Amino acid sequence: MLDLKARERVQNFARIFREGAGHVNPSKAADPGLVYDHGFNDWLAFLCGSTNGVGAATCSALQGLGYSFDPSNLNNASIAIGDLAGTQRVTRRVTNVGGAPATYNVSLLGMPGFVVTTAPSQLTLNPGQTKPFDVTITRTTATLNSYDSSGGFLVWTESGGAGRTVRIPIVVRPVALAAPTTVSGTGGSAGRSSTGTPS
Repeated sequence: MLDLKARERVQNFARIFREGAGHVNPSKAADPGLVYDHGFNDWLAFLCGSTNGVGAATCSALQGLGYSFDPSNLNNASIAIGDLAGTQRVTRRVTNVGGAPATYNVSLLGMPGFVVTTAPSQLTLNPGQTKPFDVTITRTTATLNSYDSSGGFLVWTESGGAGRTVRIPIVVRPVALAAPTTVSGTGGSAGRSSTGTPS
């Protein structure tokens, strides 16, 4: 059962932008259970996918190492998709920073107008272990081109142990159609090449 404040957070989606993952609770912050860790290469990959500020050789090397250039896949403690056309899958990794093995189960708050699935829906991690999970978000009836009713929270709850909960916000703007900012190609019998940028 949600308390009044939690229910208000889920129903008032503008609060998700203002509040983010919540206010710092120092005693809980000292023992969070799970963290969404990221490093320098994660940020470089994010920049490769969202700017032209990183050299092509660096981006190529990161791609070869399996880094995603989709900005939505930056391993932040939040999920944000600015142009969801139909369905999108994002990946996150969590690390157990507790002192004992722990099992966490996932739940979802909010996200009306979407079907959201998480795989796996349960994670068991040893101390220091990191595991990935995928979140697939599909628009059903959510209003297009608006964040107004398109948010919620993904929550990992520890089974037994200290009973920790790890909550991250989700915000999504569904659109009818999404296209890349630049399209280029080479081919045809005449060997023509072209690059186009939408105006």
